[in-house]
Amino acid sequence: MNSKIFQLMGIGLVLIQGSSLESMAQTGVRPLNKQEAVALALNQNFGIQLAQKRAELASVNTGWGAAGALPQIGVSTTASSTVSDQRENPTSFIQERLESDALNASAQLNWTLFDGMRMFANKQALDVLAEQAEGQVNLVVEQTVVAVLMAYDDVLIQLAVEEVLRNSLAVSADRLSRLETAQEWGGARAFDRLQIQNALFTDSLALIQQGLSREVAMHNFSRLLGGSEWSDWKLTSPLDSPVENGGWDAVKSAVLSDATAIRNAMLSRELADVGIAQAESGLFPMVQLSSSFGDQRSTFAAGDLSGEGRTQNLAANLSLNFNVFNGGATRRAIQQAKIQMEVADLDFADQQREVLLLARTATDRMAAQASVHQLALRMAQNAAELLEMGRDRLEFGAINSLDFRELQVGLQRAEMEVLRTQQAWSVAQLDLKRLQGFWNGAIELE
Repeated sequence: MNSKIFQLMGIGLVLIQGSSLESMAQTGVRPLNKQEAVALALNQNFGIQLAQKRAELASVNTGWGAAGALPQIGVSTTASSTVSDQRENPTSFIQERLESDALNASAQLNWTLFDGMRMFANKQALDVLAEQAEGQVNLVVEQTVVAVLMAYDDVLIQLAVEEVLRNSLAVSADRLSRLETAQEWGGARAFDRLQIQNALFTDSLALIQQGLSREVAMHNFSRLLGGSEWSDWKLTSPLDSPVENGGWDAVKSAVLSDATAIRNAMLSRELADVGIAQAESGLFPMVQLSSSFGDQRSTFAAGDLSGEGRTQNLAANLSLNFNVFNGGATRRAIQQAKIQMEVADLDFADQQREVLLLARTATDRMAAQASVHQLALRMAQNAAELLEMGRDRLEFGAINSLDFRELQVGLQRAEMEVLRTQQAWSVAQLDLKRLQGFWNGAIELE
């Protein structure tokens, strides 16, 4: 159907009938599916980049040297040259030009052989801290993926709602066209004409407002992708209906084994356990080995006399230190570490309960939204059939314009309800996947 321009009450309304979403694409619009959107967001997200750098820092600090298990070796070299001219000094015992050169090289080694197993506890603590940093990366990745997928679906929903309003506007425009044709034959009433015009105004206003909602949704989506400037995308992935999960037992098992929040709480508990070992190391003696080696070479010249000298020193010390009493500091440190372990246990149990509660809620929401969505589909089908019946009855005068408008609005509301329930259903599934650790380590960043 060709474009029709209606001049109503001084307001120009342009209706493009039969247009599709593809025809709305502007110059420079880039196609984008969900997988590409997630990859783009992950590679441009500053939060993920910062978390990755922190994880790299933690990974660098996991060596045995950082734990204090490796020896420390130092080497130093000193060279000196001295000239003292005493030939014109009557008070000097040797009235000659004195020259001396010296080269001194030394090496030192310090090594803690035993510290009550503290070095091994330190190494384990550093490894756990590195895992915690990786867990933080996974947490930011999960949040980013869920946010992008929700924003992607929101744009699709806004586009679908816009299409619903366009279809409703097309119905109103078709009715006005028929009324104008009937008016030429003297069969139209002023009441029907005004009622149809108001319906056209209402649908046009709703379409304009929905266009703004679509722009806002697209802007929010583009911002999540990390773009510094406005970008217009042509979303190519469809609005998929969620799939049924494997039942609560399967969901519960996945949550307890793969949920990022629970994994991070488990690492905190492991770190607290290592803290006890670190504190208990103060109950044991410390054995340290230190050694040094020095080699000094020198030359001396005084007139016709000259000579060379060399001195070598080698020393080794093995020390044992045992703290007999330090005011109870070691005992207090052990007690504090055990309390921290109890706190970590409580936090871990609380995290398990909280995540399971959220997962149960998301599971119930999915089940409820699935039923609601099916009912909304049935209502939309019935509303579409009623509107088709209403067309015929309106032609024969069985119903009036107000009755037909009510059927038209009913279909509009029913189709929007289908979209709303499908979006709520999809959001519940995304929440459930996040709680199950669905994206935990499954996405590799470039």
